[in-house]
Formats: sequence, structure tokens, C-alpha cells
Amino acid sequence: MKNFKGFTLFEVLVAVSIFAVIGAMTMSSLIQVGRTGEQVTESQRQLSEVQFALGYMGKDVIQMVNRKIRDQYGDEQSQLIIDEGRLTFTRQGWNNLLQQPRSNLQRVEYALVDDVLQRRYWPQLDQSYSEVKIEQVLLKGVEEFSVKLLTKGKEEIESWPQGDQDSSELKPVALELNLELVKFGKVQRVYEISGNLL
Repeated sequence: MKNFKGFTLFEVLVAVSIFAVIGAMTMSSLIQVGRTGEQVTESQRQLSEVQFALGYMGKDVIQMVNRKIRDQYGDEQSQLIIDEGRLTFTRQGWNNLLQQPRSNLQRVEYALVDDVLQRRYWPQLDQSYSEVKIEQVLLKGVEEFSVKLLTKGKEEIESWPQGDQDSSELKPVALELNLELVKFGKVQRVYEISGNLL
């Protein structure tokens, strides 16, 4: 009788089972890598949006100028207004590529509306009754937005102008922007402001 050499049925079943387990583990790992890649891509996109918003705000703030305006009622408004999570000011450097009949100065406002940080601006500095502000969504997922002025003596001023108080005595030297983001937590930026600005 010939002695056949080969695998028994049991050995083949064990080998197939091991191969199936290794295949399942490999597939699970590949799926997890794909999910992780998607999460990283989403986090990068969100971080990019935050960086864009902070860059946009920073560009506006460092171009702030000492130019008061008149509102739609003809009343004079301060060049800088900080009030209850709202920041409004006049900035220079508004590009005019189409050579429209307007100034290179722009009145801008940042405000938090329903977890969305909005940037608003007006086509003209001195506003009329019919003038409409233009709103831009700057960043979503913002839980809190606050602004403070900082003095040399490290005093924090949470609203501006200061009403009856002589603002020349306060002499703010910096503007602090604080954002509380759903995804990234607290983000803070401090910008130096010119001494003759306020």
C-alpha cells in the first residue's frame, strides 16, 4: 500500500480558519485607517477654517484707523465700539479693484449670531436709511465671542467708548479677542493698537 503524504481535512480547516481570521483583522484595520483618515481630514478642514477666520479678523484689526462715522440718523459714532460681544470699527486698506466710487476705508462689525461668527460691512462709511449691511459667515461652531481692550496697567475694558469717562485717561494699548470653539476650545488673540487710535 502506498503511503500518501498530504494534509488531513482537519489541518486544511485549521489553515483556512487562520487565514480567515487574519483576513478579517486586516480588513478591520483597513476600515479603521480609512475612518481615521476621514477624521484627520475633517479636523484639518475645521482647523483651516479657524485659521482663515483668525487671519481675516487679524488683518482687519491691524488696519484699524481713527475715523468716526455718522449713522443713518446723522449721529456721530465712535471709530471703535465694543458692546456685548460685538466689535465694530473703521479699517483702511479696502481694495477697490473695480475702481468704484468709494473710499478705501470700510466700516466692519464682528458679532456672534446662533453659534456663527459673522463679519458685516457697509458699502459706505457714513450710513443712510436705505443702506444695507453685507453679512459674511466667517466661522461656524463658535460658542462664545468676547472682546476687551487692555491698558498699560493691565486693566481690562469690556465696553467702548466709556461714556462720560475721559477715554484719554484709559489709554488702551491692545485689543484682545476671545473665541470659545466647539471643536478646539478657547482661542485668544491679542493685537497691539496704535496710541493715537482712540
